[in-house]
Amino acid sequence: MGSPPTLPLPPGSPAMTPSRHHVLLGTLNGALALILLHLALNTSDTSAVAAWAPPADLPWTSPSWFPEEQAEELWVLEHLDGDGTLEGSPPRVRARAAIVADLDRGEVLYAYNADAPYPVASLTKMVSGLALASAQPDLTEELCVSYEQWPSRPGAKSRFDTGSCHEGWEYLGAALVASDNRGAMAFPALAGLSYDAFIDRMDEVSSELGMGAATWADPSGLEDDNMATARDMLKAVVAVAAHPDLAAAASAPFWEIDRPKGKRRLGTTNRLRDRWETLAAKTGYTDTARYCYATAGRTSSGRRLGVVVLGANTKQSRFDIAWQLIHWAERDRPHGS
Repeated sequence: MGSPPTLPLPPGSPAMTPSRHHVLLGTLNGALALILLHLALNTSDTSAVAAWAPPADLPWTSPSWFPEEQAEELWVLEHLDGDGTLEGSPPRVRARAAIVADLDRGEVLYAYNADAPYPVASLTKMVSGLALASAQPDLTEELCVSYEQWPSRPGAKSRFDTGSCHEGWEYLGAALVASDNRGAMAFPALAGLSYDAFIDRMDEVSSELGMGAATWADPSGLEDDNMATARDMLKAVVAVAAHPDLAAAASAPFWEIDRPKGKRRLGTTNRLRDRWETLAAKTGYTDTARYCYATAGRTSSGRRLGVVVLGANTKQSRFDIAWQLIHWAERDRPHGS
């Protein structure tokens, strides 16, 4: 079973119940329907019924599959659609797109091309991880690697051998910590879904989280048709950081998988992990997407920030840009101001 050294593995995800927000809204809508039915049956004046329309702006609610204790942390998602509010000169961003947000205040501090869709490479694995979590699988069960778990692009590396069997936790951790492609390609089977149904579920999860421009083609991110905006991926990393099972992997320094000759330790691809308190992070690269990075973390002042960089020129520059944006946000808008 894959496990970070300082974080015990959570047990298999329990069955979840709809949040109290969903129950409340369902109750209110049912009451309104009964009132309208009574009016229609007991009065000849149906103008009141015909003129009534449901409220245009019902409050956003978290997805029913999200763990109820953490669901309230997703309140920030509906506040991440604004423009950057910080004045002054931000760091020069040599990338296709970038965004940074204060996750405590629900405020976008800086946005550059944040609503332009681009290929996002292995940042896709955050969304496939969320889609897996939405199925609430038992990750202690074993799955044997078959040719169905081969990555969709020749040459993509994996630490899982064909025919080997591993617990779901090992696939999840390998995908989110070390960006293992076969790990992510195992998600549909772990979720009990066909490949195509799992891709559809990724689209549904994106819609539920307000990721309006995101479209998906495979669970690993190898295909260039995995498209999203920097703002979309900001919402994804916030959701991953709030989900206890996903955050355990997405913030870990390494993950272990069982091999015939013993355990193998897979190191994180996140070079900023030790520079602040990482709550979740994911890297990505393809020739088309170039170098991508998404992270949510807590600064030394206790402030939670989320940062996404898409299409940086080099492997290191994505981390440099993100770190410069974090420092700029701290300097120009100190915690609590």
